[in-house]
Amino acid sequence: MKQYTIRTRNVPLSLHDAVITEATFMGSTIRLVFADGIRDLFKKEAVWTGRAVVTISNVDRDSSSLVRFGESSYSVCPIEQLGQFVKMGRFEIIDELYGYRQLLFRCMWLTDTMCEAVELSLSHSSELVIRWEDEPSEAMYESESF
Repeated sequence: MKQYTIRTRNVPLSLHDAVITEATFMGSTIRLVFADGIRDLFKKEAVWTGRAVVTISNVDRDSSSLVRFGESSYSVCPIEQLGQFVKMGRFEIIDELYGYRQLLFRCMWLTDTMCEAVELSLSHSSELVIRWEDEPSEAMYESESF
């Protein structure tokens, strides 16, 4: 019997608990801005970075989706609406899954009147590029409770 072991990859950056503050589309490229940063796992302990930008190129919009989950139903929205979601409330990534040419972000979308679970599924055919500043914003320290 043949065997192959797929190893767990250690990703040195995490979008877990990060808040998307801007989402823009330029052709098949999606740009996500995290004004309060992301988690830097390069060091022994996770630390928050400064402002970060994630660029995902060659996104297949037909195979990508934005799904809102209500109490007893769900609705599929065009991924182009992500920018509107971000402008209308807090859009926080709760979980991130990276697969072959696939990204899945499980998120919470909070507005003044509601809280919804949202999944952002992106099908892409290129690399994910993450850029960040070293210094975390002061606002992040004020909002973080330990």
